[in-house]
Amino acid sequence: MATEPHNRISRSPWRVAARRFAANRVAVAALLVIVLLSLVALFAPLLAPYDPTAIENVLKTRYLPPSWSHPFGTDEFGRDLLSRALYGARVSLSVGVLAMLVAVSVGTAYGAVSGYAGGWLDTVMMRALDAFTAFPKLFLILLLAGVYQADIGVLILIMGLTSWTDTARLVRGEILSLKHRDFVEAARAIGLPAHLIIVRHLVPNALSPVLVSATLMVGGLIGVEAMLSFLGIGVRPPAPTWGNMIQAGQDALFIAWWIALFPGLLLAITVLSFNLVSDGLRDALDPKALTRRYV
Repeated sequence: MATEPHNRISRSPWRVAARRFAANRVAVAALLVIVLLSLVALFAPLLAPYDPTAIENVLKTRYLPPSWSHPFGTDEFGRDLLSRALYGARVSLSVGVLAMLVAVSVGTAYGAVSGYAGGWLDTVMMRALDAFTAFPKLFLILLLAGVYQADIGVLILIMGLTSWTDTARLVRGEILSLKHRDFVEAARAIGLPAHLIIVRHLVPNALSPVLVSATLMVGGLIGVEAMLSFLGIGVRPPAPTWGNMIQAGQDALFIAWWIALFPGLLLAITVLSFNLVSDGLRDALDPKALTRRYV
């Protein structure tokens, strides 16, 4: 009898999902890449061999190819590209993650209220969501970023507040399937307010698809930030991001290929890693597989 609680815990759906994810070697490798990139971004000031914005003796240091002293080479102003890439990881990852948190927070709240309320309010909220979704998201981001000449904070808000609709639909669907379950009816029977039922009982049980969507969203938002910086309406130079580093290298592609190559590779690896982790989470959190293992 003493081991029964332990057995129940060890067979919980989240433990089963963790074991299933750990068995996916590709997803685990991608997660390790993300962790490594996050640590590199966090400790960029300690790891960067040079000041990423310093310009010294341009005639002698510009367009130096990769070497031991400059592993990624230098750009047209003689700035060390490895240092800029390390600091660029900070900007790209932080913008992607923070914009995802904004989008998931707004989408979860919107979808939970719509799904739990039902009736005419749900209809009105979903039609409003349809109208917002009908407007091209990419065009809206470009328009807002261009109008507000976005710094990092504004850019995060613009990207987050234009990316919440898919999360809202996922959460609404989950809430609709959960709100008539016995544990919700019991909470209503004891007089628990609607907002507490949503926060304490419904949202925690709807997290699985949201977690998968959020991981995939980070990779997409990192790509959007790079695109905006490439177009000159994202994070502005001299602050380094992978997007504006690629943009700086396009004019010198045939004489200094390394300027665009290395940040482009880092961007591709990062987005691919988030996509692979999202696929791994989707398989690990598959309800049918969890039910079979749990039962």
